[in-house]
Amino acid sequence: MELRSAEDGVGLRRRTGPVNLLPSHACPTIPTVSVLEDPPTPRAVVRGILGFAAVVAAVALVVVSLAVGHIEWRLAALALTLWSAYGFWDALLGGLFEPLGQFLGDQLTGGMPGSTGITIDQETASLEHLLAADPPPPPHRVIIAGIRLAEIYRTHQRDVPKADALIDRLAAQYPDAPELRYVRPPAPR
Repeated sequence: MELRSAEDGVGLRRRTGPVNLLPSHACPTIPTVSVLEDPPTPRAVVRGILGFAAVVAAVALVVVSLAVGHIEWRLAALALTLWSAYGFWDALLGGLFEPLGQFLGDQLTGGMPGSTGITIDQETASLEHLLAADPPPPPHRVIIAGIRLAEIYRTHQRDVPKADALIDRLAAQYPDAPELRYVRPPAPR
């Protein structure tokens, strides 16, 4: 048993089967991740270490210079060397190694060049093209693509009738498909 939502009124009802398609007002199916929780890149680690060391050396230079009354040139050379190393490694990693690594990764995995992600419009067009392909791909691939496309219609385009029509078309085309069994809740009794 589960509690009914505010739209359905208050009370309990029998639990229905799992549903792949989200209502248009639902939260995303993929949990979002904070930028701070992602593991840092090697470039960020090197920048953090060298930047922190340069700041500590600069603060030490100011404190020691004020305490003794003259500039401590060895400490100034250390602070400037750390600052130079920070700029050099940041430029080297950001300008050479990261683009090279991205290029090689894209070549190995078939990713999009320039580290651009696919947009929802590109995914929609790709899925629509897949469903309209002649000859059609294997039935399982068509059904999974159709389910994802219906989810996009429902959640991103807010076009519930279009999503329902696509699922109806898939159900008519593949009546014995087990994937379509859980796409919608059973009809109310």
